[in-house]
Amino acid sequence: MGFFSNLFGKQTCCLCGAECGPMSRDKIKNKEYVCSDCKKKCSSFIRVSEMDKETVQGHIDFMEKREKIYQQILVNSKAQSYFNMKKDQGIVFYDEHGFLVVIDKKHGVTKLNHEVIRYDEVESYELYTEMNKPTEQGKPETFKEDGVIIKLFGNKNSLSGDSKNKGAHVYPYNTRDIKICLRTSEKQTQYADNVVQHFDFIFGVNDNRSALFSFGMNKQEKRELQAQVDMAKLMGGAIKAAVKGESAEGNDKLMEQMEKTQASTAAAETSGLSAYSAKADAAEQQVG
Repeated sequence: MGFFSNLFGKQTCCLCGAECGPMSRDKIKNKEYVCSDCKKKCSSFIRVSEMDKETVQGHIDFMEKREKIYQQILVNSKAQSYFNMKKDQGIVFYDEHGFLVVIDKKHGVTKLNHEVIRYDEVESYELYTEMNKPTEQGKPETFKEDGVIIKLFGNKNSLSGDSKNKGAHVYPYNTRDIKICLRTSEKQTQYADNVVQHFDFIFGVNDNRSALFSFGMNKQEKRELQAQVDMAKLMGGAIKAAVKGESAEGNDKLMEQMEKTQASTAAAETSGLSAYSAKADAAEQQVG
């Protein structure tokens, strides 16, 4: 009797205390339950069944902070969107801070917090294509859909490997792959290619290439040169200060050059991604 009462009877949500039936709850670790209203506050790409009460609450707090970033900063920022209207899925790039994943037009019904992701939380991204199997032997496969798969740096991910991201920032919760369908017909616009090209630009994938008929430095070479120039200025300023018996902390000009050197060095090491990381950090600090 106890088994069936646990399975079909009402339980209490460990977070809000509401009663929840078998169709409106999720079981988490330690034989506790989370109601559907609390589940709506979570990301679509995590599994609450793998979490305990404290972790679920921490994740909700994290998502609510990201929602503040969306409401207070992103909605007023320049955006570039790619959507598959038939699937109600898409991605919105906010180049100043990160991007938004949209997997359902009924966002207010299914989820309460927007899926806001920093660029430096992306481990990898790739195109995918799915085909329909032929209904008759000898017939060719037909196009089903394509889009982009994004992997994030979670707690179980290694920060080493073949990632395009050289300035990794761990997404604090383990996620499933983020699969965004952007085309269900070959007649539709190839938004998946646009999304990958946008990510390539953010991560400086092609910055070490020189343009055709170009004899100057490429973007990455310019970053590395700037870092070297800034380091030389910093060392020169430090030597002058030492000769005069001045401390670095009391020399405003030297401290300003140190910050500039740190920024240019980070830009060279991350192929320019550090600038986006700094903006994401500033957004998080702004919303508290």
